[in-house]
Amino acid sequence: MASVGIRRRVSQRTARVSYQVWWLLDDGSQGAETVASKDQARALAAEKRLQLVHDTWQGRRRGQLPFSTWADQWWADWSTDPYRSPHTLVMAESRLRNHVRPFFGDRAIDKIGPAEVRRWQTRLAATTGHATVQQCRSLLLRIFHYAVDEGAIASNPVRKVPAPKRRADPDTVLGQARRRALTPEEAGQLLARFPLSWWDHVLTLLGTGLRFGELAGLRRRRLHLDRRPPALQVVDIRYQAGRFGSGFKPRPKSDAGIRELPLAPEVVAAIRRQLPPGSDPGDLVFTGPGGGVVARGTRTVLSRHNFRRTYHSALAKLADPATQVRPTAARVLRALRSDGPQTTEQLVVALAEQGRAVRPATVEAALGELATAGLVAAARMEQAHRWSPLAPPGDPLLDAVDLRGAHDFRHTFATWLEDAGVPARVIDELMGHEATGRGAQHLGSAMGAHYRHTTPEMAARVATAIQARLAVVVRTAEETLEAHPNLAPRHVF
Repeated sequence: MASVGIRRRVSQRTARVSYQVWWLLDDGSQGAETVASKDQARALAAEKRLQLVHDTWQGRRRGQLPFSTWADQWWADWSTDPYRSPHTLVMAESRLRNHVRPFFGDRAIDKIGPAEVRRWQTRLAATTGHATVQQCRSLLLRIFHYAVDEGAIASNPVRKVPAPKRRADPDTVLGQARRRALTPEEAGQLLARFPLSWWDHVLTLLGTGLRFGELAGLRRRRLHLDRRPPALQVVDIRYQAGRFGSGFKPRPKSDAGIRELPLAPEVVAAIRRQLPPGSDPGDLVFTGPGGGVVARGTRTVLSRHNFRRTYHSALAKLADPATQVRPTAARVLRALRSDGPQTTEQLVVALAEQGRAVRPATVEAALGELATAGLVAAARMEQAHRWSPLAPPGDPLLDAVDLRGAHDFRHTFATWLEDAGVPARVIDELMGHEATGRGAQHLGSAMGAHYRHTTPEMAARVATAIQARLAVVVRTAEETLEAHPNLAPRHVF
């Protein structure tokens, strides 16, 4: 049984009296501490007995365990929360592995002070963005707080280190940074580069601001297309979280994500085209188009990765106008890019060796088309022109808008609503954003927000604003396809 005692000690050299407080723990470990007076010894012994009663003595000994051990214990508890989002687990595990453990891993947690945290934060800020630093600080704060709760350390050192402030981006302040939102005309140009089998997906993302997982998890029972205005409800979520698995969640990560969205007529038409036959309320509305290892037309579960590949393929078409030229011109350009500058006669021979022969007049016409598109240039050499490929000029859209993926459509939806004068409170509701201290500035007082509600008139106003812009999107995409009919193949394999 654990015990604590006091011994009186007298120095033979100086005859000075001191008192030693000793302790013996249940696991066989022991220790002692010497003080000058009997009163100090009694106070220290009482403190040690109290620590034993409250089990904090063992906690202090656990403070000698390395940070990585505490990180493992915290993760074991935190990650098993049944309501924890798989995407949150993926990101937290990645940040912990790449940015937190390498610096603190083998150090005893009770030896890590504010100075070490400050050095880590400074190094991390030099190599990553502000958002990553803040997210890693949050993980570190939670792990140290876990150790504080277990009695291993007295205080959390992260709280003593101020968080770095986000520095203003001069390009953003001066209005020179690329946008994340598309105008309706720009959205139409991008839509024209998508395969036709993906048009309904893109139109719905543009017209609802859904996250991709919300679109992929949408089921028939969540549609109310006969209402005025029609609406869909966001509840079921599709997730793909790497080693943490994939599947469907019965609810979003936050309560604010459970919401109802009014639908513009263009979105209703897109949804009706995607509805499967039958009336099963559990049927998925949006699925993959099939192709590849799955027969074309087979309704497969929608994949975030497949959509991302398709999205970036559309961006590649914007970056290289070669996708807009006729097949023969495309053959000529491939020959120039692979073999370098050539004359017309050399190109005729090269094309004949690679496949179907092409007449010199046809090659000349193709070169003229490529020159007009800014893809080739001619230089006079002796009695003939030698044609050289040029770097693709790219679409001006790519210089104006920072396009990354499906989330661009969410930025666009929110921006379109703001352009239409829809109140910020309503936009936040439709986007599924939780109210925060900063958001409260847009809402006014908390009590004021309590008394304001989204009426059917406001929902109809939202649907009307989105419909006006989607009409421009579709018209622009169709006009682009008429001018360049080979832009959007019907399927992706």
